[in-house]
Parts: sequence; structure tokens; C-alpha cells
Amino acid sequence: MVQPNSASNSNPAIEPLTSVSNESTSKNSGVGSGMKYPWAIFVALAMGMLVFGVAESFGPAAFFLSAKYNFVPYRYAFLGLSLPYIAGGFGSLVAGGLADRIGRRGSFMVSSGMIIIGMIVYEIATTVASTTAIVPLLVISFILVGFAAIGIEVPVFSMMAESVPAHMRGKSLAVVQNFGNIGVGITFIPVLLNLTNGQANLSIIILFVGPLSALFIAWALVKESMPWNAVKGRAKVSVDQVWRSQDGNTESVKANTSLRARFLILFVIGIAQNTAFVFITYTLGYNYFGGNLYALIPLTGGLFMGIVGVVAGLVFIERVSRKGFVIFSYSSLFVLFLFLWIYVLATGATNGLLIIVLTTLLFIPLETTWASRAMLEPELFPTHRRSTYVSIVQFVVWTVPGLIIAGLTYQYYVGMPTLPFSIAGTIVLAIFLLGLVATLAWRRMGFETRAKSLSGLDNAIPNKVEESAAKK
Repeated sequence: MVQPNSASNSNPAIEPLTSVSNESTSKNSGVGSGMKYPWAIFVALAMGMLVFGVAESFGPAAFFLSAKYNFVPYRYAFLGLSLPYIAGGFGSLVAGGLADRIGRRGSFMVSSGMIIIGMIVYEIATTVASTTAIVPLLVISFILVGFAAIGIEVPVFSMMAESVPAHMRGKSLAVVQNFGNIGVGITFIPVLLNLTNGQANLSIIILFVGPLSALFIAWALVKESMPWNAVKGRAKVSVDQVWRSQDGNTESVKANTSLRARFLILFVIGIAQNTAFVFITYTLGYNYFGGNLYALIPLTGGLFMGIVGVVAGLVFIERVSRKGFVIFSYSSLFVLFLFLWIYVLATGATNGLLIIVLTTLLFIPLETTWASRAMLEPELFPTHRRSTYVSIVQFVVWTVPGLIIAGLTYQYYVGMPTLPFSIAGTIVLAIFLLGLVATLAWRRMGFETRAKSLSGLDNAIPNKVEESAAKK
């Protein structure tokens, strides 16, 4: 029997556990664990991911607008496609370290505060700064916003994985990250509508203030992750008891793949996914296609991904194995982009209905590959190092694509001959193929995590974790 935490415990981050009966623990997948779905956590993290979506698109949207209205020289616009993501990689490292040190909740709040600071710097740059100060201030703003917003993924993924019963964990991770897609879509509404710069700035500010206000309200109802509390010795129960109270008697993950192999697989599929996201969402329309596709693609794509994410999360995620879902996602990405690549090279088309259809269809695997990452990253690492390890993955999979996209787009913005789509598209297609190969390798050497308790990851760690907690 798991005993509730003492009500007199002075640590407000500790959340009492629901007592687990013998009958409830006999059922699988946490269905009978007696644990109610953590809606407060879901709402808070969903609002955080909405802010993440707005923020990760803030760099491209703001730089496009700034170049259009002559705030910055056009040759600097490529920075909007690279700096936020490179900075976000470093932000992930900081957020991950904080999440394992002070808690997932604390890390989340620090990241949220940095986003506000970044937005304040942006407003100073575009409203009151001198001409010579605009570019440096914009660079600082994009670095701060990217640093914090992409870093926020780490505590979001960790807390969601540690707070939801096993049979609902996959769909919860997939749906919560999906709010980022909505943020991507709505950020480009002012760009598509050709609003004046002042109106566009106001729209971007509202898109930050609204979600952040809701985030802080929702966050007041959320307490710290219980598995993390148990590992850190801040709960009067063992981490194994916490997992049993959450997942019932469900089968545990069997972590029989080395950490090195897990990192390698996540690095490759993450680089492929983020390269796909930035290149298809922003670079295709602005660098290679004509008309208003530079704004239409991210707008329609973000909202379309939102629909795909809900359908995939609620209908398919928990019905197929993680391995099968990941292979489907990355093979779809490769095949659909191959169709677009062949069509553009064969016809030289830069606009038209078929271009719009093909790019829109690509947002199906863009969403499912992101959902794959959102599930696998926290599901492959133990609680005591989950956020740190996820942050290492995030660092690699955001900085490398940021550098790749900077290399592919730099020539376009400095007045040099544009890197032909035949070359850029081939490079990106090769990256997607590597991602597909990595998913096939995971099918062969990896372990299944769908509807399995993550207690197996913690049980695979020697007793040093609980001994360390006991000393505290």
C-alpha cells in the first residue's frame, strides 16, 4: 500500500499520492491506478507549447517584417532562420539542467520569464532604438526568445511523461506539443494580411501576452512531478511506488539498448525533423516559391498540423507501436518530399495549386515526426537524468539544423546567386533519408515504450539514485 505524503510536509511542491488498492494495481496500463488525469498540468503545458510555437516562428516572421519595412538591411534576414534555433539549442541545455536540479516546474517558469524579456527587447529595438542599435537589439531579442522558447520543450516533455498514466502518455505528449503548431500558424496571420509594421508588432505582442497570462494562471494549479520528487528524496515514497500509483501493474519498459545508441538514434531523427520543419515551413516559400507562399505555407501548415496532431494523438498514437508510428512518419516525410523535389525539378514550377497541395501534405509527416520525437525523447531516459539527457538531444537537434538552414539560405539574403533548389533540395532529401534509416535501426535494436510504465527505466539504474535520495 502506498501511503499518502504527510499533509504537514513543508515542501509545497510535494503532491499527495492516491492510495493504491490491490484491485487497482492488478489492472494494466494504469487504468485502475486510481489516478485522475492531470488536467491542470495538461492545460499549463499546452499553453506553454502555444507560446513555444509563437516564439519559434517569431524570428522568421519578425525578420521578414523588419526587412520588408526597412528596419534592418535585407541581407540580415537569414539570421531569423538560424539564430533562434541555434540559441534554442543552448537554451535547452540550461532548461534541462535546471529541470533536473530545481524541478520541471521551476525550469518552466524561468523559461517563460525569459520570453517576456526577449519580447521587451524586441519592442525597444523596433520603436525607440537608434538606427545603429536596431540590428544588435534584434539579434539579442531573437537569441533570448529562441533560447527560452525552445528550451521550454524540455520541462514540458519531462513533466508530461512523468504525470500521465502509461496508457495515455503517448497521446498526451502528442497532443500537448501540438499546441505549438497552432502558435506557428497564428504568428503568420499578420504577415499574410500585410498589416502595417505597427499593427504586426501589436499582434505579435498580443500573441505572447495572451498565452503567457493563461500560462501563469494555469500554472498556479500545478505541482511538481512526483517521480522527480521521489528520486530527489522530496517525497516520502520510493520512485517505484510513485510509478505504481500512476500506472497500476502495467508492464514496464525494458531498457535493453545502450544510452549511446539511444542518443544516436534521437540525434539523427531529431536533426531530420527540425531541418524538415524549418526548411519546409519557412525556407521553401521565401527562397524558392513565388507569390505569398512565404506566409501562406507556415500559416496553413501550422493550422493543418494542429488538426493532424489532434487526430493522430487521439485516434492512432495508442493503437500502433512506437516503432511502427516512427517508421511511418519518417518514411512519409521522405516520400512526400521526394514527390515535391521531382515535380519542381521536372517542371521548374514555383507556384500553383499542386505546389500548395504538396507542401500542405508535407505537414502531415512534419507533425507526426514531431510527435514521434515528443514521445520518444522523454520515454528513453530515466527520471534522475531525464531532462538533462533530453536537453542534450535538443541541443544537437536544434543547433545543427539551425546551421544547416543558415548555410542553405545565406547566399539568398546577401545578394549572391541563390543556391539552386536542385542542390538544397537534394541535401535536405538526403537528411530525411538518414532519418528514415535511423527509424529502421531503432526497430531492430530499440525497445518498445507504448503503454508501458517508465518505471523500467528507473529500475535499470543501480540503487545509487535512491541511496543518494536517502542521504538527503
